[in-house]
Amino acid sequence: MAATAAFLLAGSAGSEIPAPPGDYVEIDGARIRYVEEGSGPAVLVIHGASSNGEDMRLALSGHLDGYRAVYIDRPGLGWSERPDGRWTPEREAALIRALMEELALEDPIVVGHSWGGAITMRLAIDHGSDLTGLVLIAPALRSDVGEAAWYNRASRIPVLGPLVTRVFVPILGPRQIDSGLETTFAPQPVPDGYAETVRINRLFNPSVFKANAADMAPVNRHLAAQEERYSEVSLPTVILAGPNDEVVYTHMHSGRVVETMPNARLETDADWGHMLHHYAADRVRAAIDAVADGDLD
Repeated sequence: MAATAAFLLAGSAGSEIPAPPGDYVEIDGARIRYVEEGSGPAVLVIHGASSNGEDMRLALSGHLDGYRAVYIDRPGLGWSERPDGRWTPEREAALIRALMEELALEDPIVVGHSWGGAITMRLAIDHGSDLTGLVLIAPALRSDVGEAAWYNRASRIPVLGPLVTRVFVPILGPRQIDSGLETTFAPQPVPDGYAETVRINRLFNPSVFKANAADMAPVNRHLAAQEERYSEVSLPTVILAGPNDEVVYTHMHSGRVVETMPNARLETDADWGHMLHHYAADRVRAAIDAVADGDLD
């Protein structure tokens, strides 16, 4: 009875949460959800780990007038599917490049937050000639990010993994939302209604949690495979990061990487934490404008 109840709870925690409004395109056999707003030069917005495109849209919608903004659910996250097989930043970048072609996104500025910043850099390394420039928000860029959380590692262990993703995570995960968001947003407060608007519980759907864990469990290996190549990226790049980020330490990531990139600048503010796009959307917009104009002086 206990196991049956747990599996019922697992289904109700994430799988029944309806998708927000959006459109879908099939890439490599997977349906990818996206939301498009506005018209003008293209801006492609890529969210981070444990989230979905609604986080970025909640923060930036209404601030990008004059641009064609496309917010995506990264493959396997939110309400997007992930193609079968071993998943890496290279594969994700290739899928996003195919999505750009499918949606006729010509030379977009790519905005990437946190782990989405790492994916954005992979996209620039592999497909930089198809981009105008980059805006990185609190990006995770170097391989010294620490050990992956135990539950991400455990989800990949045979036999134990399905028990973690289908039983323990759907039951225990929702209880950690408030404390987790407080840490993620610090030093700013969590916006009222954030968890409900973004539908953060979607993370606890077993397939979504498994996809997120597949990104995060080997995170150091993923980043080690690309961090030595950042100096190859000459695209205009603005990095926005705060010294009080409690999730990705700015001095270890943005602070080191900006020194290796030939056409990048770092902007910081003492008030900023990891979720600065929710409190400094005007600065994100200004960074996009600077990249569009090629004006990084």
